[in-house]
Amino acid sequence: GEPVLLTLEGPTRTQVFTRAQLLSLPTVRYTTEHAQLHRTFTYEGVPLRDLAVLGGFVGRDMRLYASNGFVTTIRARDYLEAPIMLAHTANGRPIPVLEKGPLTVVLPPDPQRFPARLYGAAWVWYVERITPAP
Repeated sequence: GEPVLLTLEGPTRTQVFTRAQLLSLPTVRYTTEHAQLHRTFTYEGVPLRDLAVLGGFVGRDMRLYASNGFVTTIRARDYLEAPIMLAHTANGRPIPVLEKGPLTVVLPPDPQRFPARLYGAAWVWYVERITPAP
């Protein structure tokens, strides 16, 4: 009875994940300031590269869809070279909607590589679906 939080659509199959299923996947953890909230959190989540592998489209750009209608693309080069994550936990607890949860893309704290003015759109919150980019 747990709700589906994420749909991962690959070229050959679609997978759905509950929070418990996402928690069972390999996890990265780091502390960074949320680009829009301007608050620091210790995030835990699934690396985007692992989701691309599961979806069968590793090495291709990734399209992320949010429940509020926002859509963005993250380049394969970025998610393969850096631990960009789909965070499910902040400061040891599920991410509430008021803090951009339950799933939000988090970039590592590397302002040289990911300057906010260029990568602000990569901080996608309310993520509900991931596909390879067309």
